[in-house]
Amino acid sequence: MTPPEERATGIGERRRTTRHDSDIHLSIVVETDGIRGRAENISQAGVFFFSGDTLRVTVNVEQDGETKSYPGQLVRVERLSPETTGFAIEFDRL
Repeated sequence: MTPPEERATGIGERRRTTRHDSDIHLSIVVETDGIRGRAENISQAGVFFFSGDTLRVTVNVEQDGETKSYPGQLVRVERLSPETTGFAIEFDRL
């Protein structure tokens, strides 16, 4: 039987580790100054482009009165609604 998270997303087989629900508060610091790329398409409303550059970030996690920092890179951005955007960050392997 396929686990629920695989049925819901269809991408479970690509995951290297198990995900856990969380309500931890965090902040992201963008470390990359800029990204260069080539536009796939452009209009007055926006642009869609591709880049070989990475967007380096540091994730600061606040838990139990302590802050821990984890370096990584932004790997996906998904606009869920006009008020909510999801960000996927892959942590560096230590």
